[in-house]
Amino acid sequence: MELQGDVEKFQLSDIFQLLSACRKSGTLGVQRGEDVIMVYFREGNIIFAHNPYNRLRLGELLLKKGRITPAQLQKITQIQKELKGKKRIGELLILENFITRKQLEELVRLQVEEVIYDLLKWNKGNFKFYENRFPTQEEITIKISTENLILESVRRSDELERLKKKLPPFDTVLGLAPTEDERGKDISFKSEEWNLLTLVDGHRDIKKILDDSKADKIETLKKLAGLYLAGLIETVKKPSLEMKTDKLEKLLEQFNRSLEKYSEE
Repeated sequence: MELQGDVEKFQLSDIFQLLSACRKSGTLGVQRGEDVIMVYFREGNIIFAHNPYNRLRLGELLLKKGRITPAQLQKITQIQKELKGKKRIGELLILENFITRKQLEELVRLQVEEVIYDLLKWNKGNFKFYENRFPTQEEITIKISTENLILESVRRSDELERLKKKLPPFDTVLGLAPTEDERGKDISFKSEEWNLLTLVDGHRDIKKILDDSKADKIETLKKLAGLYLAGLIETVKKPSLEMKTDKLEKLLEQFNRSLEKYSEE
């Protein structure tokens, strides 16, 4: 899959969407001046991201976050030397009960998310996707929904004018975009987003959605932009009642599943 271009011409959120929808595996490299970010995908999900020229080693990262002590890191480093590198730092830390695998995964997830949130703000640079290629073997990888990352990056953004430019004209009708069942289960909506999705029925245009929403108009616009950039809603040329009914039924099923999961927890 040959995928490369200019960030000014192709939004990174669109590239993320494409790799997610096509369930691609490989590395997306994005460069802006001297800054380089590498994002690893496996079957459309993000499993790791980092700056290869500005990254902390795992032990240093855990030390910086206060998860291990200097003495613990020194002990693990010495054990690794004695084993001649046959076991990696993360594995040894878990074996010595200095940290649990869950704690390690949570820390890696936070670091990856922050890298992606920063990357999605870039409006300049170049990108290239290397299919089925991973430049490094990471000690620990995670699985993050690409759609969730895009949604959260917009939730955190306060650049309203920039977000408005990401949306089509306000007289554009919006509808729910088709989502595979398995991928749909990984998407986490907030209650306000669920309410907004009920207005995206394939008949209302953006202006009508804003008018009918009971929430703050600016916040509604931000949420609408997030859903659109994440590929969860799309423009509709010919609204149809059948499309509206089918998609809303699927949406309600997903909502009910999320409530059941919440009640079980």
